[in-house]
Amino acid sequence: MLNTQRLRNTNIIRYALLIGLIVVAFVASYMLTSRLFSRPAAGSSASGTKGVAVVTPPRLLSDFTLTSHTGELVSLSDFRGRSVLMFFGYTHCPDVCPTTLANYKRVKQALGTKAADTAFVFVSVDGLRDTPDVLADYLALFDPSFIGLMGDDAALQQMGAEFGLQYSAPPAGSSPDDNYMVEHTSPSFLIDADGYLRLVYFYGTEPDAMAAGIQHIQTERAA
Repeated sequence: MLNTQRLRNTNIIRYALLIGLIVVAFVASYMLTSRLFSRPAAGSSASGTKGVAVVTPPRLLSDFTLTSHTGELVSLSDFRGRSVLMFFGYTHCPDVCPTTLANYKRVKQALGTKAADTAFVFVSVDGLRDTPDVLADYLALFDPSFIGLMGDDAALQQMGAEFGLQYSAPPAGSSPDDNYMVEHTSPSFLIDADGYLRLVYFYGTEPDAMAAGIQHIQTERAA
């Protein structure tokens, strides 16, 4: 009985430490991204919107190529002419990723007929478990038009540097069947139709605010 109670106490402590590490990772990610990108300027359509940062001046991103959920190679330049709403995550994520994808679905609905002008992209940081088939099945739960991308650590670190990407590696000796957690950067990034990073939406931004930002940069480009 004593050993059982001791085991329970040990598991509680381990769980508390894990939750603490996740919280610390999110705070660190927020602080890092906040330093990389400026806050909304007065007069901007996004000004005063909680959770939104305006990239001033807009930043032309380097092209990158990753593997899509269909197994094809996809580059950022392939999306020219469309806005891109993108975030980093993994399919075993218990909260941030499914919440963000559910919000993307609401953003798409808010855009209505203009939704076709925006690509919704999920970049996996868990190459061990997130194969193209796994990504395809996962995204289909939210919207089959959403695009999944994946790459090795070298590719992710190179393209992720411009987004302040941070993520943890699987524990040593892990297999695709293991249920481990991956700490990762949580904001969403809005890239305009010309490949410029324009807005950063921190986790928790309302879908209506995200849709408004997309509509603003699309209208601005068309003017």
